Amino acid sequence: MLSSEIDKLAKVSLIGYPATGKTTLAKLLAQDEIDRLYFPTHGLDLKTIKVDNFILRLWDLGGQQSYLKTYSKDYLLGSDIIFVVTDSTPRNVLGSRELINYACHFVGKECPIIAIANKQDLVKSEGRMDYKRVEDILHIKTYGLTAINPSERLKMMNIVKKELNKIAIRRRLKE
Repeated sequence: MLSSEIDKLAKVSLIGYPATGKTTLAKLLAQDEIDRLYFPTHGLDLKTIKVDNFILRLWDLGGQQSYLKTYSKDYLLGSDIIFVVTDSTPRNVLGSRELINYACHFVGKECPIIAIANKQDLVKSEGRMDYKRVEDILHIKTYGLTAINPSERLKMMNIVKKELNKIAIRRRLKE
């Protein structure tokens, strides 16, 4: 692989507890069919998508406790962007703080850790927090999303593109 091709690769890691929507988010970005059946990710799933001049490798890490602390260290190393996906319930958001602290040990300051407050369609009906409240608790940039809604793809792509532009500047691919 040529060095110019390597410069255009970006590793995006999706972490979070079980059933928060990590796989659904990966499917949304890849324009794959999104179904409403829950099948836990065992270990990790990889997807590759092209975004502008970048080739993104999406690392969808299983959220079960046995995976989170056992394998995630190795999978997080080399990440260019980490998305912490929460289902916006108070318990899950508080647990996500631990994941953020854990991830900070394995990536440099140049790797942004961004929260996705997923399942925003359930905020009013199921007592979930809106994304601003999640951001206040996690103390990192947070975006609200409903990943099962295909119309949210553009919003998520814009979030990814914004971060890719920062990567391009860091790598001097863009002035």
